[in-house]
Amino acid sequence: MAVTLLRDWCRWMGISARRGLLILGIPEDCDEAELQESLEAALWPMGHFTVLGKVFREEDNATAALVELDREVNYALVPREILGTGGPWNVVFVPRCSGEEFLSRVFHFLEQQGQTVESVAGALGLGLRRVCWLRSVSQAVQPWVETMRYQRLGVFSGRDQPAPGEESFETWLDHTTDMLHVWQGVSEREKRRRLMEGLRGTALQLVHGLLAENPARTAQDCLAALIQVFGDNESQATIRVKCLTAQQESGERLSAFVLRLEVLLQKAIEKGALARASADHVRLRQVLTRANLTEPLDEALRKLRMVGRFPSFLEMLGLVRESEAWEASLARNERAQAEEGAGARANAQADARAGAKVEDDKVEEKEQEERESEEEDSDDHDAVLAGLGQARPSEAPGGPTPAQMGSASREGPGGPGCEPEGFAQAGDQETGEPLEEGLKPIPEELGNEDGAGEMSPPKSSSGK
Repeated sequence: MAVTLLRDWCRWMGISARRGLLILGIPEDCDEAELQESLEAALWPMGHFTVLGKVFREEDNATAALVELDREVNYALVPREILGTGGPWNVVFVPRCSGEEFLSRVFHFLEQQGQTVESVAGALGLGLRRVCWLRSVSQAVQPWVETMRYQRLGVFSGRDQPAPGEESFETWLDHTTDMLHVWQGVSEREKRRRLMEGLRGTALQLVHGLLAENPARTAQDCLAALIQVFGDNESQATIRVKCLTAQQESGERLSAFVLRLEVLLQKAIEKGALARASADHVRLRQVLTRANLTEPLDEALRKLRMVGRFPSFLEMLGLVRESEAWEASLARNERAQAEEGAGARANAQADARAGAKVEDDKVEEKEQEERESEEEDSDDHDAVLAGLGQARPSEAPGGPTPAQMGSASREGPGGPGCEPEGFAQAGDQETGEPLEEGLKPIPEELGNEDGAGEMSPPKSSSGK
């Protein structure tokens, strides 16, 4: 039963069962962040809590988690379900023990010990009238207390795969068994009604058939029939094989595997598949052969086996958690070193990029200066060419033309372009070409005045 598992698990962990909650139906692929977020959203009114461990339950095909509260369970605030990944998760807690139930247990214990309430009351110095008053009050308020404590059962239909909003048989059976114990003062008719209130499908048809056959059947009889049909019918050999072949799954923490293995061990012991005295030996062997261990933990466990010292469940869990804490510390140190190295590389890359940018800026600035210098040189060259072009005679306004300069060079006495008179005349005579149209004979009077001698136009060879 889930309550039994909760009590045993709390005893193994050394905490009070009144401060523990068992969360059932958590999907196997639900990670730590999603689990923590869902629990905080549902359990925040109950104060601070801590997830002590998780274990996979084959009968639910889901994970169960043990949660420790910082105070005892507040039954007015504790939820029956938690909305999480994969559907609602069931919350299991130890049922409250009322004052009336405590008195009933005390009276029953005294009767078993052969004592009467009156004798004990006299020994304690209590008056008989007060004891009788307490008994009468307990009997009077019992129906009212039962009505106030009434909680509807979960929904169970008998399907192999529960539909959304339904519970697996193991979960439903745990809750129903606890509530039947709480409903001690309720009539059988009311118990049967409450039992059938949460049944659907095949399970409801089965109970209807039983009551039609025999209307006097009690709610406990109906529950026994449901257990026979839908309960765990695994044989001793089957549960033994499951226990001895359990191994750590990929991605499963070692502590989670140890918890899951412990559930199988306890189940095998209950069915008689394993002796209770061999539990520690089987646990150590499974952890050594079916789990992934760090070298220090593997060495420590092998030394314990060599000396014949088989650790109990709590001792094994403590060693495993120390190993996980050591691994987590190493991982944190490695991450810190990696982050420091990454930061140094990032700084170096940033410095390199900054240096490269400075060099690029210098090269770009130098290229800009060269372009500006080339532009200035080009402007100066264009200015020089413009000045030279203005100084050319052909372009100077009012200056002589090249033809005039050529004729003047021949006409001017002693000029660089002058030619001997005979050569000019001979050239003209040989070519038979007339004098240039622009060249005219100098008048005699001008020639006489200048003292240059008389110049007459050359005569042709014909004497004309």
